[in-house]
Amino acid sequence: MEAAPPPWNAPAPVWSAAAPPAAPPAAPDSTDADLAAGARAQEAPVEAPPVEAPPVEPEVAEPVPAPWSAPPAGMDVAATMVAPPPGLGGAEREPTTLMPAWQPPPSAPPSVPDTMAMPTRPPAAAGTGPQAELTIETGPDAGHTHRAGDHALRMGRSPDNDVILRDPATSGHHARLERRGEQFWVVDLGSTNGTFVNGESVQEKQLNHGDRLTVGQNSVHFAVLGA
Repeated sequence: MEAAPPPWNAPAPVWSAAAPPAAPPAAPDSTDADLAAGARAQEAPVEAPPVEAPPVEPEVAEPVPAPWSAPPAGMDVAATMVAPPPGLGGAEREPTTLMPAWQPPPSAPPSVPDTMAMPTRPPAAAGTGPQAELTIETGPDAGHTHRAGDHALRMGRSPDNDVILRDPATSGHHARLERRGEQFWVVDLGSTNGTFVNGESVQEKQLNHGDRLTVGQNSVHFAVLGA
């Protein structure tokens, strides 16, 4: 009969404690001399490295622009148009026109109050006083008649007269027929050849019905209407 194997026994664990860490080396004892040296080193100022200043460039004076003045009156504005440089941007640019100097706007005129319409004066009745008639008997304008009344009649060669006498012997403004109250008077206006009443040269004279005036080369008959 075979012998039974002996029972297995586990090996006994072998434990060994870890070695304690080595202690740090002891710091050397500081002396009073070392402490004083360290204090002096901390109190000593630290000199900063020198900083170089940047170079200073000389100032260049800018040119002063010339004062602007308005273009003279009558200047051709088209001559001041500036043409653009060729080949700028590939497209043609419109020329710039010089604008005239600014002028302040004119002040507004003072307001005018509404004007009240005045009532019209009735016209004077025609023929309120004596009326007379001049009839040209000889001369270039023979046959013409003119009525005299409230308004004076001026006779002469100029076209602004009331009675135009177209002969070279008559002055531009020769004589004037006017009414003074109830009577008619003829007044010479400084004519060259004079004014005559019934053949007598006069400066001014009251006229009677039937008198004849000579003005230049014209014989003019005077008559009072209703006489």
